[in-house]
Amino acid sequence: MSKKAYIKALANYIPEKVVTNYDFEKTLDTSHDWIVTRTGIETRHMSRDDESAYDMAMSAINNLKLQGIDLSEVDGIIVPTTTKEYIFPSTATLIQNALGLKNCFTLDLSAACSGYIYSLNTATSLIESGMCKNVLVVATEKITKDPNPEDRGTVILFGDSASVALVSAREDDGRGIIAMQMKSEVREDIISLKASGSAFPITPERMDNHEHQIFMEGSEVFKIAVTEFANSMNQVLEKAGVSLDQVALFVPHQANIRIIQYVAKKSNFPIEKVSLIIHKYGNTSASSIGLGLTEAYHEGRIKKDDYVLLTAFGGGLTWGSTLIKWA
Repeated sequence: MSKKAYIKALANYIPEKVVTNYDFEKTLDTSHDWIVTRTGIETRHMSRDDESAYDMAMSAINNLKLQGIDLSEVDGIIVPTTTKEYIFPSTATLIQNALGLKNCFTLDLSAACSGYIYSLNTATSLIESGMCKNVLVVATEKITKDPNPEDRGTVILFGDSASVALVSAREDDGRGIIAMQMKSEVREDIISLKASGSAFPITPERMDNHEHQIFMEGSEVFKIAVTEFANSMNQVLEKAGVSLDQVALFVPHQANIRIIQYVAKKSNFPIEKVSLIIHKYGNTSASSIGLGLTEAYHEGRIKKDDYVLLTAFGGGLTWGSTLIKWA
């Protein structure tokens, strides 16, 4: 009998430090109301100076183990992140070493805010091909270090966190990850983080020009995001032969509440069936969907046989969806 990939367990890690909109009022020409109106964000969490993306990843994994989850049979680790520990060794390899796993492959995956989707879909393909039985997807982002602290259009958006999913094989009874979609397009003119790459090594001049920090034309990103969000949702549902009104829960990437509201309204999808966490955590990049999915699951919003739709859009540009029939 063929194998189907499914999400066996979920966990998160949220740093303790909370940064409110009122904190930004002290240093920027902005206000709590301005930020909430334009983004939906009220607070976000920031990691300690001595707390790295790897540290947060391990904290999320420890929270998974506290649920009684055995990770000794993990044979693949994928870490979606844009804030990895080193160029190499990969953050995934550091996790492998910490877990004492010998028969395991590892890789870090760079797809910005779509990283969780890309990683789930990659894990699914590895499992259904027979190469792996248990893949640990660990999204971790120390993204608050990347915006220009003087740019009110970006610095207010981001928060740090980690989220982990154990993706495992099961007999194919129709439940599990049932459809996937991914796409990308180069649009460095509207969103990028160039310096530190081989074409843009960090120099004092580039640091003065803030090229080592996130650049984003928010209005242009918004226009493409709302279109491709809807396209990705429709394409993955069509692949599975599932209608949108059959979806019990929609977990979108949380970048801006207006994107989510626009897509829900355009699709005639009830906002009550959306996992919304942006007001608490802001944009946590690759970890965002993991946070929303894990919170919804632990709150009892997902039941067996529910259709759960995950959709992301991120820098690159990257976007994609995963459709799950919950096992």
